[in-house]
Amino acid sequence: MTLSAVDQHHIKEKSSLDQPDEGADSQAVLTMLTTEHFTLQGARANTVSESTARATLYVGSLSASLVALGLLGQGAQRGHIFGLFVLLVVPTLYALGTFTFVRVAQCSIEDLAYGRAINRIRSYYRERAGTQARYFVMAGHDDVVGVAANMGIRRPSRLQLYFTLAGMVEVLNGIVGASAVAISADALGIPMVAAVSVGGLSGIASILVSQRWQHHLHDRAARDSEVLFPSEDLR
Repeated sequence: MTLSAVDQHHIKEKSSLDQPDEGADSQAVLTMLTTEHFTLQGARANTVSESTARATLYVGSLSASLVALGLLGQGAQRGHIFGLFVLLVVPTLYALGTFTFVRVAQCSIEDLAYGRAINRIRSYYRERAGTQARYFVMAGHDDVVGVAANMGIRRPSRLQLYFTLAGMVEVLNGIVGASAVAISADALGIPMVAAVSVGGLSGIASILVSQRWQHHLHDRAARDSEVLFPSEDLR
């Protein structure tokens, strides 16, 4: 079986990438990587800022809506207005929470990608440092486990995503969704116990579906990323 010219070109290109470039200026490479390091740090800070801003906006909207519902609910003579307000606001809050959750989860993927890139550069720093690499406290493993270890999480589990900002948003949004379903069921004349039961099951389903999607997002990102310095010893 013979290889085509295109295949031979790809093999040569890959082998050339695997071999060190003897003619490269090591000081220039170090300068470029240092610049890239600072750029990645800034980009990572931006993802954290965006996630915090979006989560704050959602929680603030939720708090303001609850205050408005409490004030409106004090007027018993305006029960029909209260019901209409609830049926309009609560589903809107759920939609806002869904949008917030999706974007915050995407930001977490972006943050991990930046963290992995930083760790790869740090691995080069440690290699250049030689015996003085002992002064580096953080390791240079460019996989998810390595990034988590540098954040103090030595043995991350799949439950770790529940403790992220996206996990907080998905739980709050599940409660909002459960309330929306229960209130809608009550408005349709369904008995209170059945309405609460249906709402609770809907909220649990919302949380589980969101968590499953978030796991899929992280798994796909990890599968599509190349790892040069794995951290099997940390597992």
